[in-house]
Amino acid sequence: MELIALMAAHESTEHASAAGGAVSPSSIEQVQAEVRRLARDFTTIPPLLLLAEARRARDATYSLLDRTRRPVQTADLYLAAGQLCGLMASASFDLTAWDAAEEQSRAANVYAELVDHPGLRSWARGTQALVQFWTGRPRQALIHVSAGLDGAPAGTALARLKAIEARALSQLGGDPSEALQAVSQADEALTGPQDDDLHNEVGGEFGWEASRHDGCISTALLAMGDSAAAAARARASLAQNASEPVAGGVDHVRVNLAAANLRLNDLDAATEALTEVWDIPVPQRRHSLTDRLGGVGRLLAEQSWRTDPAASELRDRVEVFNDEARWRALPTS
Repeated sequence: MELIALMAAHESTEHASAAGGAVSPSSIEQVQAEVRRLARDFTTIPPLLLLAEARRARDATYSLLDRTRRPVQTADLYLAAGQLCGLMASASFDLTAWDAAEEQSRAANVYAELVDHPGLRSWARGTQALVQFWTGRPRQALIHVSAGLDGAPAGTALARLKAIEARALSQLGGDPSEALQAVSQADEALTGPQDDDLHNEVGGEFGWEASRHDGCISTALLAMGDSAAAAARARASLAQNASEPVAGGVDHVRVNLAAANLRLNDLDAATEALTEVWDIPVPQRRHSLTDRLGGVGRLLAEQSWRTDPAASELRDRVEVFNDEARWRALPTS
């Protein structure tokens, strides 16, 4: 019923825009409202549905661009188009459509350059870096981070890029001092002055709250082999989430906590950390979650846990959960 109501609302908006014969301020406001809605509801909308919604809104934005040549209006619409491409990049990422995610984030960066928006530019570069990181190319990720840092706004935009840098450096291995320095710089940026409307006002998928920040840092620390520090950051993220409207979600942080606890030889704590993860509907089991769970499964398959019945049961549950996730589909109602 909710989907039918939403489709009807979209049809009304499209007809009202066309009936005006020109681009009205309310038409642009509607596009901007769609960006905010999709960004802030990102984790509650299955990736396939969000991709379709963002694409529809982007096409509506293109239609408005075809009907105006006013510089102020085209700037607003190019920015909205870039933000919608960014949301499609994130949805494509969640579906492991890596080429699409890379192309959409690159398009978002082009629009950011067109309107000279440092916040969108740094966000898009960070997303390009994440695609490279998750596909096993941390050195390429660092190139995108470096480009994003050039002119990045102070505060959350800078903190996000430095946190991504820490993760890429941690994946490279070797001396952890450089990655730890990036962690320190990320922490400092998060608590410093804030200067970006995309990260701080639109927020949602474009945001970078303390809980999301700590969750990202916990991933880097886990890769560096500091399980105790990773667990502490994961717990801090979950505590922050209780008082923050986090678009990024915290389910992957629970998996980080489980992995850290396993490395600390605490199977009971690891099992408890995953309790709420099992209730996530299949269409919302994003790659950032299932990939981390796969890592937990590999830990449980190590010699130290192989003969433990409880560990075997948990490993089987991980495998079933991830197998179901491979058949993500749009909701049937």
